Amino acid sequence: MWKLKVSEKKEEETVRSMNNHMGRQFWEFDPQLGSEEERAEVERVRQEFSKNRFRYKHSSDLLMRLQ
Repeated sequence: MWKLKVSEKKEEETVRSMNNHMGRQFWEFDPQLGSEEERAEVERVRQEFSKNRFRYKHSSDLLMRLQ
């Protein structure tokens, strides 16, 4: 499942900003999170999306709607 990550100050980063990207938020996928049933449902929906990705619009993406 997805978990929210918040950036921390790192000295070795090559990209610089005024506040060293402190507080920048991004989502990270962790396949170990969630129950067994939730992971099975996500995998089923991923397979369905891959099978039909050229037939349906982006807005019909069920994985996005599960989040």
